[in-house]
Amino acid sequence: MRARVRKKVTAMNLLVWNLPRRCAARDVRRFLENELGGYVSDIEVHGAGTADAYATAKLATDVPYIGEAIAQKLCHQRLLDAPLRARASALGDASTRLH
Repeated sequence: MRARVRKKVTAMNLLVWNLPRRCAARDVRRFLENELGGYVSDIEVHGAGTADAYATAKLATDVPYIGEAIAQKLCHQRLLDAPLRARASALGDASTRLH
């Protein structure tokens, strides 16, 4: 019988934007932790309280379609009545930059 080789799970990047101005960084972190549980870590919120606020995080998966499914789930969520936007990509992929 062959032993299975476990693939090392690496993280994917998650980018969440369209955050409401009146939302504090700790509220964004708490929201993402509650919505994504063990799939998310290293949440950083940039520009909280501004129109350009966004959050980045690491997803504990290396499977692109799971990362994209998580991003799509967030796109159907609202934070303080603001519809969220999200994108997932492999670590080091420049597509997590806002356009």
